[in-house]
Amino acid sequence: MALPMVNSPRYSTILPSTGENIDYRPYTVKEEKILMIAMESKDQKQIIRAMKDVISACIEGIDVGKITTFDIEWIFLKLRSKSVGEKVELKLKCQDNECEAQTQVEINLEEIEVKGEAKNSVIQITEEVGCVIRYPSIELVEKYDQEKLNSVDGAFDMIVGCIESIYDADNVYDCKNETPEDIRDFLDSLTSEQFQKITEFFQGVPQVQHDLNWKCSKCEKENSIELKGIESFFT
Repeated sequence: MALPMVNSPRYSTILPSTGENIDYRPYTVKEEKILMIAMESKDQKQIIRAMKDVISACIEGIDVGKITTFDIEWIFLKLRSKSVGEKVELKLKCQDNECEAQTQVEINLEEIEVKGEAKNSVIQITEEVGCVIRYPSIELVEKYDQEKLNSVDGAFDMIVGCIESIYDADNVYDCKNETPEDIRDFLDSLTSEQFQKITEFFQGVPQVQHDLNWKCSKCEKENSIELKGIESFFT
């Protein structure tokens, strides 16, 4: 006789990048094991793949690889909250150099927000020339390891991958039809002031963020920290 299967409840949330309403279910024990194994590996690419696989299983009708990094962070927080519980406990080190004791601090995931507003993706470089840019997708980020992303070449490659089209007074050039080298040449031709208009777009990428205040359990010093990025909430 087949054992009974438990039906999961359904929830909804708003996708930060588009304002689209999406439905999701909590992840299962089987899917949680996938996440735990990936987290234990400390391998960024493996962690991203695991998050993508779990999100794909829990949400229908969404191309996980194409959505932004902050969408992924937001969705995963929601999944974690409904699957395991709203409360997460972190061990945080006292910021007093003479103390540095660790204190267990509780965070309510339902209080975490995406900070920063999605900007206009059309960058006007000159009166006639401009480009259309999208925020980095998780699929694009997955191509690079952390060391590469932190390098100048890695950052430049990321910008190249995020440019959707370039236009002038006469034409619109779809970057799907252009080589990365040609897009790089376009960027290299810009002045520093013109290129800054593009980098400012990426400097303002929204991110899950939370300002946390706590008192050290040993010296009772008041501490504060700004948590950013999904990894900050599960370390």
